[in-house]
Amino acid sequence: MKKTTAKKVPAKRSGQRRQTGVLLERTDKVVTKDKGTVLKIFGPSYKVSAILNEAMNEARAAETGLPVAKVLEVLKIRDHWCIRREWVEGDTLADVMAKDKKNLVRYLKQFVAIQCQVFAKTSERMGNLADKLDKQISASPLPKETRYDLHMKLQSFPRGKALCHGDFNPTNVIITPKGDWRVIDWSHVRLGDPLADVARTYLLFWLSGHVAAAEKYMALACEALKVKLPDVQKWSSRDQTPKNHELLIHWASVVDIE
Repeated sequence: MKKTTAKKVPAKRSGQRRQTGVLLERTDKVVTKDKGTVLKIFGPSYKVSAILNEAMNEARAAETGLPVAKVLEVLKIRDHWCIRREWVEGDTLADVMAKDKKNLVRYLKQFVAIQCQVFAKTSERMGNLADKLDKQISASPLPKETRYDLHMKLQSFPRGKALCHGDFNPTNVIITPKGDWRVIDWSHVRLGDPLADVARTYLLFWLSGHVAAAEKYMALACEALKVKLPDVQKWSSRDQTPKNHELLIHWASVVDIE
């Protein structure tokens, strides 16, 4: 059985964004800077349909008018399918936070404000997050009882039509030299309940060990969206009893399955 682990926020990009060479390396996937663009190279485990769908979803996100790193082309280099995107000059918000830790709250407020601008968009041609999660639960190697619990939990949630990034964390927000921002890596984008995306971001902070930042982020997000903490807790299972903690890990594992 292949073990699935949740992504960690700081591991995605550490330190300054490199000007040349490998930017990110994962199992069967490499992201490099190539000729002033970003080239994402996929290994044989990725289906061509999934790669084309990723490029399409990123194009649809750009069509909403949000400042994103635009897809330039989908191509094949030797035996590898690739997606080429524009290069955005600047530092990730994660790097900015790391260099100026005393102003963490200010950056988290900016982070939440950007996420809310994403939620304000929608798309008629984008898939729904609930459908994606339902399929992932069914396909996951989790115990039958856990899959049943997650299916039942998912059915009780509102579907929503807000644009949900799906991997919204400080490493996916670039601050340009002019102070503008760009959101990158839209491979997980779907329409859904904004609180699902808030819960997902909270999990990314929490599971990476950034508990204090996770709690502050949650408070700021609830304030910005004018919702109460329990409204988001239903998505994140934040109760730290052994049973619910295990469910939290399972839920995080499910949403990482592609």
